[in-house]
Amino acid sequence: MLTSDNDLDARAEVAATKTQNCIWRSRMRILIVVALLLRLVAAVAVDDYATNAGRQFLIEGDANGYWALAEKICAGDDYAIHTPPRYVLRVPGFPLLLSVSICVFGNNILAARIVLAIIGTACCWLTFRLGTEASSERAGFWAAAFVAINPVHVGNSVLILSETYFAFWMLMSLLALFRLLQQLRGSSADQTFKLRRALFKAACVGATIGVTVMVRPGFLPWLGVAVLAALAIERTRTLTAPFAVRILASGVMVIGCILVMLPWAVRNFEATGHLVFTSLWSGPSMYDGLNPNADGASNMQFFDDDNVMATMSEFEMNEHYKRKAIDFATANPGRTVMLALNKTARCLSPVPNFAKSSGWVVWVVCVVLWLALFGGVYLGIKKHPRDSAVLLVTVGPLLLFLLVHMVFVGSVRYRLPLEFPLSVLGAIGWCRLSLSRETSES
Repeated sequence: MLTSDNDLDARAEVAATKTQNCIWRSRMRILIVVALLLRLVAAVAVDDYATNAGRQFLIEGDANGYWALAEKICAGDDYAIHTPPRYVLRVPGFPLLLSVSICVFGNNILAARIVLAIIGTACCWLTFRLGTEASSERAGFWAAAFVAINPVHVGNSVLILSETYFAFWMLMSLLALFRLLQQLRGSSADQTFKLRRALFKAACVGATIGVTVMVRPGFLPWLGVAVLAALAIERTRTLTAPFAVRILASGVMVIGCILVMLPWAVRNFEATGHLVFTSLWSGPSMYDGLNPNADGASNMQFFDDDNVMATMSEFEMNEHYKRKAIDFATANPGRTVMLALNKTARCLSPVPNFAKSSGWVVWVVCVVLWLALFGGVYLGIKKHPRDSAVLLVTVGPLLLFLLVHMVFVGSVRYRLPLEFPLSVLGAIGWCRLSLSRETSES
């Protein structure tokens, strides 16, 4: 049987694509090694700097609380710190990770930084996977490259803060959600819809969102976004999932998330008499961003000055500050809007706070990286086919957290984990621009 020229061309194209994919995968393996080495060097450098400065942690405050809770877990003591004891101050996800390091390596902060360096490297790999499935291995590689060698991400990944661990589980949930949406929408490679596979993927989405919320409670609204996305995913010619199945998948997502969070909620009920699924710190955090002296940055001095824990329970304290924040917002709508805009500007600032006093070289590097990222995002939105699933998992987390931090306080620190999925869209934009130029030149 003679083979047509079209068949030969198609086979040649497939072979060329496989070869290119092998090249990008090989480059990715090298990039992962580089990312890990950079983070290991950063772990040692940051640890030495903090020690020489006479501090236990580079950024005191939150890190001290996380470490103290981790020590409590490792010792088998009550999960509570401060006097009077506060039992639901922090969700347990990140302290649990630190407790594993403490139990294995002892009270060695450098060891914990190395653990976070490995997790930060894994975030680079997950970025590659998300970019590959959303577009191509080429886009996945360049997205991973942006976060792998970005000095801000390298340094941030080894701080005793929850951002790196949050980024890891957020990426896991986004990858699971993207796969579920592709399953529900259908693809040319899978013409028959498989219910059990879709429900398993929905359970994975719910579970990973639940774990992510146990690291950063502000991610909880993403469960609602994921449910709406499953219900409203646009129809295509190959869509084989009926609306009833999408409702079922959405229900499985919610159940999966609740099941992950339920042990923590039950424990909180036993400790406080209230079924709390996240923490009892949202009230003071909200008032931190909405009070007469607020400027968009965090300043919790009011909490020590008020000393309401002397007369209130932990739950009552949380409700007290929540009411005060709402009262301030309703009495000062104009001021609230201005604060929201200021917090957004702080989150989107090209230069982190530490870089503003670190010399013009650091400042310029941060600005160039910011322009590269958001310039690519603009190109990605402009040039990429309007695939709602791709836009959802790349831009969606950033938009969600901007809304959250319009209420609370704003900082570049809260944006950094969101740059992992955002870099995927940025890489898609730059790759599309490069391919279009190559096509026009040829």
